Amino acid sequence: MKRNGAKNLARVISALFVSIAVSASVVLPAAADDPLTQHVDSSEQVVREEATIERGHVDLGPKIVDSKPEILARDDSGETPIWRPLDTLVFRVSDSGRLQVPSDPSYAFLHAHEGESYWVIPQTQNPKVVWLGWNTQDPELIKVMGSGATMTLGSLQGPGQAWLFLQDGAFGAPTVLYDSSTSSQSDIWVEANTHVHANWAFSAPGAYALSVRWCFGDKETPQCVADTLRFVVGDEAKVEEARALAPSALAASTKEGTHTAKPQAPREQGGNSEYLIYGAICLALGVIAFIVVAHRTKKSQKQIEKAREDVSRDFGAESDV
Repeated sequence: MKRNGAKNLARVISALFVSIAVSASVVLPAAADDPLTQHVDSSEQVVREEATIERGHVDLGPKIVDSKPEILARDDSGETPIWRPLDTLVFRVSDSGRLQVPSDPSYAFLHAHEGESYWVIPQTQNPKVVWLGWNTQDPELIKVMGSGATMTLGSLQGPGQAWLFLQDGAFGAPTVLYDSSTSSQSDIWVEANTHVHANWAFSAPGAYALSVRWCFGDKETPQCVADTLRFVVGDEAKVEEARALAPSALAASTKEGTHTAKPQAPREQGGNSEYLIYGAICLALGVIAFIVVAHRTKKSQKQIEKAREDVSRDFGAESDV
């Protein structure tokens, strides 16, 4: 009897270990970090030296430096985030970012011919090109900016047209924030302490310069600061040409009549073509993972219940001896 009891106990323990192992195999890892979640520290340094950025994460935004606002680019492409003045900086949109324009009518604002390709900085990061967004997360700025700030994109110099637009989810229609072909300038409202990315599109290779202004604070007497964004589009475009461009500066006022665009929730959203595919892949993988986990969980629950029944039956048999 003791030998049979030992065998039964060993079998029960073995069954329990199997059920525990199966259960452990379906434990999902913690959700991946939101790519837009970041911490901006007031101690981050301003580096005033010329640079050309081709890859990595960069945010445009106002920063308080020596008690005064400046438009800087928070360069997170290296090991330590630094802030760079726009007059020292050129963004390169390489040929790796060239994408065919969707034929969907919702993209008619891009004025592309069938099969034509544009150069794109996508809303969802493409590691082969720079990932340019904007943020209002400088700690000193947050203290004085109120509920948010207005980013204004103005006149464009360059061989083609440029657009900035948000994609609402993987398959949503685009929301146009800036269109150089239809408006001399566009105001974009940005809430305080937020981080946003959108799609930048350029219709032709070459050097571009785009005037930009940020205003925040009291509505009647806002603090405004203006500067210039410079891009070289395509692998052959010359950085020196972009540095030599000087578009018309935006006035240090917000009284002019402009087109105002309010970005939707500042969450990373996949665009169309290559960057839309990223969202579709994630959705498909999520569905597959759910099905697999549900199947394994159901299977493991059955094994656990069987193990529990074995424990009750076998220990009951031992007590009857």
